[in-house]
Amino acid sequence: MINSYLKLQYKLLTRHFKATGLPIMVAPLLLLGACYLAYYLLLQYPVFGSYALLLSNFQLLFLLTEKNRNDFLKNTFSKKDFYTIRLLENGIVILPTLAIFICRGLWLNGVALIALAVIFASLVFKTFGKSLPTPFAKKPFEFIIGFRRSYPLLLVLYMLAAIGFYVTNPNLVLFCVAGITLSCVFYYQLPEPIFYLWNSRETPTRFLLGKFRRGILQCLLFVFPLLLMYAVIFSSEWFNALIVLGGIFLLLPFAITLKYVAYPREINFPEGFALALCFSFYPLILALLPFYYLKALKNLKNYL
Repeated sequence: MINSYLKLQYKLLTRHFKATGLPIMVAPLLLLGACYLAYYLLLQYPVFGSYALLLSNFQLLFLLTEKNRNDFLKNTFSKKDFYTIRLLENGIVILPTLAIFICRGLWLNGVALIALAVIFASLVFKTFGKSLPTPFAKKPFEFIIGFRRSYPLLLVLYMLAAIGFYVTNPNLVLFCVAGITLSCVFYYQLPEPIFYLWNSRETPTRFLLGKFRRGILQCLLFVFPLLLMYAVIFSSEWFNALIVLGGIFLLLPFAITLKYVAYPREINFPEGFALALCFSFYPLILALLPFYYLKALKNLKNYL
């Protein structure tokens, strides 16, 4: 039974990857490339690189605790098989990062990662749906769903930011602000049903500008208090807070344009590659944002 379930999951992942338009043989190369980039990040920024990898795995493990999928596993398998499957799933998720930590000799981080995998194997969260209230309006929906899927990660980032203020570490605070902003960016990976757009009377330009405005405001609801405290407590470095704020005003609209360039499908490899280019050389977003904005407008004319 367990082998059949794992084979089914492999087929689903394979089908999902093929939907990007890439051959399945490319998947191992992309995984190796991602591992190399993570290893390079760890070499360049040992402390914050470790935080980034641990937090990324924390979020992935949390997503696997969704109640409906775990209820299905409990109803299908015995208790022993259920925990075996959950431990196997979590082990596969953390394996690349664990290998990187071992190669770097970061044994404590590796132990922490294994502990997270074991703890999350026995947890089930009910708050992926309507039971968790959010500070956002019902329309648009990205931040409602995204918040419910990432609130533990946001809580951890806020706690780290509080530690950064307490120990007067401005870099840690900015790291947390960047982490929260990136979480908001990934909220736009999920496309809404087409009839949502069919029911809209707005032009493509007004639709996108409204999305930009709402997305930036909702993201600022998360990060502006931290940036304001940063500017007050670390007054000599207020310009760093201003740079991060400016980055938010560019990054959120760019993520939204990528979503509607790919619409009605999810963001796949081409759009993800463009986003990765901006992360590697951020000024590039000044050239890519207008280009993808025009492409998004052209695509939206088919639905609005």
